[in-house]
Amino acid sequence: MLDDDLRQRARRLMAGDFRIGDLDRLFLGQRDRAWGRAAFREIGDFVAHRDTREKGLVSQVGKDVFTSVDVWSLKMRGREPSWADIARAAEANLRLASDKQIRSGCGCQRGTAKKRMQAALAKIERQERPTDPEIKALDFLGNRFIWRPAFTSDQLFSEFKDVLTLNQIIAKADAGALDGARPFVALHALSVMHGSTIVLDGGEKARLFAGFANRDRRLEVKVEIVFSELGKPLMAPVCLFLTDFGPDEYCDPELNISTDTVLFNHWDFPIDVGEDNRLLRIC
Repeated sequence: MLDDDLRQRARRLMAGDFRIGDLDRLFLGQRDRAWGRAAFREIGDFVAHRDTREKGLVSQVGKDVFTSVDVWSLKMRGREPSWADIARAAEANLRLASDKQIRSGCGCQRGTAKKRMQAALAKIERQERPTDPEIKALDFLGNRFIWRPAFTSDQLFSEFKDVLTLNQIIAKADAGALDGARPFVALHALSVMHGSTIVLDGGEKARLFAGFANRDRRLEVKVEIVFSELGKPLMAPVCLFLTDFGPDEYCDPELNISTDTVLFNHWDFPIDVGEDNRLLRIC
């Protein structure tokens, strides 16, 4: 019965009849059978629990990004990083860095870089000198800010089609009929992530907010990272969900106007997807 319900909702979606309730049901009804598609599962979890997220893809990447920028910015904040700080940054950056970045920065593959980084830290703890390749790996991974989004709109939509096909909600031959819903799926994700919070290591909470505060004016969700050691807060908003869509086509004109002088081009009010398939302010 549940899958019959989901099939009817998927048919409406393929026919261009875009309803928020249908997407909510499609994500909720399949989040526990997402076939390892982490972005799909994550949006399903946001639909189910929007207030505070302590685990999941966005939370883990958010924690890693926080650790990376936290350690990298210590000297700017008047503190000297300890070896423990460098170690936690190296572990976080190992997860964040792409294979290409690791090959370029460490001169080796990911698995080898991990072994060299861990060997360097162990030798430093024993007051031994690491080898040059070990120092290179530790310096790259432990001494910089590395960022990447948890996922993109392309990844989310690809996984959305995969899950619906694998669960036989739609036939594989019909998957292409969903392509017209690609912007709608991304806008829905923006709206359910906006205003949520994630719990960082140490228990601090960081707010998620949607907007388009980037060079290409692409709609995105950022996490608001704040450091308070200095006279005024140091803010480091970092993108965790990046789309291919811009505000001119996919937002109500009101959302193109920002009232925030610090975090421009983001929204501090609730948003939703309107009947015209554009983001709008909930009044």
